[in-house]
Amino acid sequence: MKKIFKWLSLALIISCYLFIQPIQSIFNYEFNIIGLNRFLSESLFKKDESVAAIPLYVKDYILKEDCLYIFPLTNEVSLPVDVMVVKIEEGQMEVITLDERFIIRNLKEHSKNLYQYVYSLNSLGTTNDFFVVEGTAVEEIASRLVIYYEKI
Repeated sequence: MKKIFKWLSLALIISCYLFIQPIQSIFNYEFNIIGLNRFLSESLFKKDESVAAIPLYVKDYILKEDCLYIFPLTNEVSLPVDVMVVKIEEGQMEVITLDERFIIRNLKEHSKNLYQYVYSLNSLGTTNDFFVVEGTAVEEIASRLVIYYEKI
């Protein structure tokens, strides 16, 4: 019954558009189409965050080959990308993003569970002084780090 109602509604809208000139001019008016697209796109992306727009402030960081040494402002370990925890060991954690795998070393303790999804900038655990991120694409993480000189 619902399918029939949907098809009849669609047929009514299309026939009104094709045969009634005032309705056709309303649908073809460029400002209304732009306004409608703007209204719909605002509601679609209201809760999404752009990870690239959110930097991670740190004391300092050092990039050496496939290792990124990060000195956080506090003792909390966090990354500027969304990750999922896939392996937890003593002093280290393995995480994945959409297309990369990273190992985080020098953890004092972890605050997330195995197979937990962690949004960017949320704490993964704590460290004493610094933590090490190992992987093939650590440059992507390093590009989102900002040294916060006022706190140093």
